[in-house]
Amino acid sequence: MKLNYGVVIPARNEGKTISYTLRSLLNQTLKPEIIVVVDDSSTDDTAERALAHGTRVVKVKRKSKVSATGTPYLAFIINRGLKELKDLNLDYVMISGAECIYPKTYVEKVTKRMKNDKAVIASGVVASEKVQSKFGVRGAGRIINAKWFKRLGFTYPLNYGFEAWLIFKALSEGFKVRVYSDIVFYVLRKTTINLRKAYLYGKAMRTLNYWPPYAIAKTLLYFARNKHIGATMLRGYFSTVTKYKDLDNYVSYFQIKYLTKEFSPRGYIA
Repeated sequence: MKLNYGVVIPARNEGKTISYTLRSLLNQTLKPEIIVVVDDSSTDDTAERALAHGTRVVKVKRKSKVSATGTPYLAFIINRGLKELKDLNLDYVMISGAECIYPKTYVEKVTKRMKNDKAVIASGVVASEKVQSKFGVRGAGRIINAKWFKRLGFTYPLNYGFEAWLIFKALSEGFKVRVYSDIVFYVLRKTTINLRKAYLYGKAMRTLNYWPPYAIAKTLLYFARNKHIGATMLRGYFSTVTKYKDLDNYVSYFQIKYLTKEFSPRGYIA
């Protein structure tokens, strides 16, 4: 199976982990055409380690020390890496975290399934994450059909919820999105939720125009586990945002349709 793909890795102070990620990518049964590491003003040896593995390193300067996770700034960082790939003749582009470790056949298996399923976005799952969403393609570990992505400009929008935007964009155009729960990869840091992430998640739900009962139910689930997290998420949801006009009311429509199907006795909408 011959295909060309490139990888973009946003990284800030990932000197302790990035070598593991790069080795796992370079050891893939399907080798990447190019790996671009976007060094987000690291103060450690992230860039040096990336260069030692033969990757292309793009450096971005910023003043803020606040984490980019969940913010439009992270979209900017990823887009800077995508810019390096835009003019290449690629079949797929992969977005990876700098703390991910992939089995040798990860890319081969995911892209093969994508081709068979005619999916434009897909990923495997993180071994430590027990609850998986049918359409919850991870931001890291996701593989995107490059030709389809180029039709969208080959960039993420600089807004909250940009990773979910791409999923809903594909679904709204009638394309398939897949999460392959039997294709597992690993992360060197456990994913956690804190107050800042909860607030940004709430903003993302608002930006994507989540169906209000769905969004509120989701915050209540978090509230049941941690009232501060749930309350902060709800505050984010009711904050001022710029909604995605290109999706219009598709996300609300999709959530209503999906929930009706899931909880219908027959499993479909009459």
